[in-house]
Amino acid sequence: MRRLELLQWAGLFGGAALWGVGHLVGYGVTEAHCSTGGVGARIHFDLWEGLVNGLSWALALGSALAALTVILATRDSSYESPAPVGRLRFFATGALVANTIFMTALLLYVLGTVFNVACRQA
Repeated sequence: MRRLELLQWAGLFGGAALWGVGHLVGYGVTEAHCSTGGVGARIHFDLWEGLVNGLSWALALGSALAALTVILATRDSSYESPAPVGRLRFFATGALVANTIFMTALLLYVLGTVFNVACRQA
């Protein structure tokens, strides 16, 4: 039961945390690439964005699989079942939906940053 609880919490918070980290590191890479101080560093923008967000996506997939593992382990019950099994299934179901949304957001983010023109001055 303890293993399922750990998987449930990893599944619930993993995707959101990785989406946030992907955004923060992506912002830092963009600033380093586009600022005058980063010009000499020759940061390969597309490579870094792809690596950071690809890794975040893969780890968010791991969070979704952790939630799916909990759902499959509690398949004989409902989210309305008594605690702790009902609570585990409820949070794991929410985590699976949320991780799907976060993985979609990460995919759209990396596609938008790689295929868009960086450092466009207004």
